[in-house]
Amino acid sequence: MCYNENKKSARRTKFNNMKREKITIQDIADSLGISRNTVSKALNGQYVPPHTRERVLNAAIELGYKSYHAVASESDDPHRRIVLITSKMLMTMTFFIHVVRGIESALAEDENVELLQFTTTKTSFFERLVDYLNENKVDGIICMELFQADYVPKLIELGYPTVFFDFPIYVSPTGNYDIVLPESFAPVKNYCLTLIGEQDCKTFGFVGDYTHCTSFYERFLAMREAIFLSGLTYDPKCSVIEKDSFPYGNPTELARLFAQMPALPDCFVAANDTLAISVIEALKKLHKKVPRDVLVVGFDNLAEAKSHDPQLTTFNIDKTGLGRKLLSVLLDRIAHPRQKTQTIYLQSKLIVRQTT
Repeated sequence: MCYNENKKSARRTKFNNMKREKITIQDIADSLGISRNTVSKALNGQYVPPHTRERVLNAAIELGYKSYHAVASESDDPHRRIVLITSKMLMTMTFFIHVVRGIESALAEDENVELLQFTTTKTSFFERLVDYLNENKVDGIICMELFQADYVPKLIELGYPTVFFDFPIYVSPTGNYDIVLPESFAPVKNYCLTLIGEQDCKTFGFVGDYTHCTSFYERFLAMREAIFLSGLTYDPKCSVIEKDSFPYGNPTELARLFAQMPALPDCFVAANDTLAISVIEALKKLHKKVPRDVLVVGFDNLAEAKSHDPQLTTFNIDKTGLGRKLLSVLLDRIAHPRQKTQTIYLQSKLIVRQTT
């Protein structure tokens, strides 16, 4: 007999032994180890997190509380309301435009799922988010560009089924959530090894705040792993790894830091395409040519990567497919809230162009 069945059996035995003719709300609360007020809200249609409501309704049926089979049918209502939470204006960012379109295309195939959006710009606005979730009776959450180390654990503690696209590197809470990531480590490591073996690259520099998110960190580690496996030495003076507050999008500022390096590396690996393009423009200001003087590698395969002069070597992610995957993972999490947290990687494909 499985653990959950043992718990159910023990619950029935406990209340059979009590020989009560009438099960009370307090009895249900005691059996679940939650407050009477929470049970009352769940049974009377007031808002509680979906997984809590499911537990209460199941316990009510098992213990024979009134004739609560009617409530169970309410919990089978297929309609789902989900909210996309972000800290940035996604529709101004090329990458996320495609991801959101992927979510919307999946929604168009399922009229029982409704999408809301909440943009939070400050950690202090957390209470506003809680009110928003309660007022809209949300069933699940998709998070994008949400990496605040103090914000994310509090969000997970609310108990909503949640899926994150990427994740902060210093956070590892338990809860009802999953993580979807682009494959970064293996493809970046393997291509750096190729550049070492076939183009005789000896020095590499990383551009971007590798603490920004898990994907950036994995790309940084991948570059360093290739250096280590090749018996080379990583020189941190070849990298620009300032915090996010540094104006990476300003080629003049990047050029200033490049000019201070004892020597430019043979190859810059940028955290994403936007930074890689800024790197190329900064090198132009120093009268350096790409790829003759320095190779540059990006990530994401934005449209700008192909239209830029020179065209950028990068890694492609199926951004629309990513959006659809985020939704499907969340709906699975809503349907199975107690399943273990998953980290799911989506394949990235190397696109070699003119910068290498």
